[in-house]
Amino acid sequence: MNLPDANTPSESLTFAPIARGSVVDAVVARLRSDIVAGRIEAGSRLPAERELAAAFGVNRLTLRSALAQLEAIGFLQTKHGLGTVVLPWRERVGLEHLGTLARSVSPGDGPWEEVVRAMLELRSMLASEGLALAAERHAPAHLAALRVIIEEQKTKVNDPLAFARGEVEFQRVIARASKNVALELVLNNLARFFEEVPALTELLYDRIEDSLQIYPIVILILEARSASQARLLVPAFFAASDESWLLRHREALTGSAPSKLQERP
Repeated sequence: MNLPDANTPSESLTFAPIARGSVVDAVVARLRSDIVAGRIEAGSRLPAERELAAAFGVNRLTLRSALAQLEAIGFLQTKHGLGTVVLPWRERVGLEHLGTLARSVSPGDGPWEEVVRAMLELRSMLASEGLALAAERHAPAHLAALRVIIEEQKTKVNDPLAFARGEVEFQRVIARASKNVALELVLNNLARFFEEVPALTELLYDRIEDSLQIYPIVILILEARSASQARLLVPAFFAASDESWLLRHREALTGSAPSKLQERP
């Protein structure tokens, strides 16, 4: 769905009615998906409220609520005399909405693989830099807590979602050991991603036994208090495992094969 620029009339636009249910959320999801996928371009002007509400089959109050949500996140802006204008979301939307972005597009949409790869790279960066700082700053209690989590993780090899939550707790201990509150806050976004996109999370941990291999490396780095080894070994581990994962799931990511990734709420 390509929209005209802010100075172009919108008489030729067509919209499919929104199904009943959580109507506001449905309108938000429809518009957000089209914006993220590039079907509605930054700088475009949405049709007038009356026209857009009629096209979606919702009342104007519902539409206004949906538009307000998208404006609060950073996708839209209402300008006097211009109506509602689409903003460049890459310059406006915060990291806390990474999971939302993943849900907003389907495999085969341009940004889909980019969002997934970004999440993988974010995980690697957090693990590497957090561990480097923790190697220099941790206390014995942090090592003890990590060893407990590792033993618990070994019991979750058949439950990807539980394992992912355990991974977050493992990273949380490292973030606290790093004594860097910014890392802890960024980690909250990664944790939210796993919860918001459970189908993708299950796919990410399709080989949990491989994921377990990083834990002994982490313990050795901490025991050696070697920040340099953290910055060398951890990115190498994730680069290899993530590239292998991307190759295994290339068809699902590009939308060239059916996948449960397409079962978005």
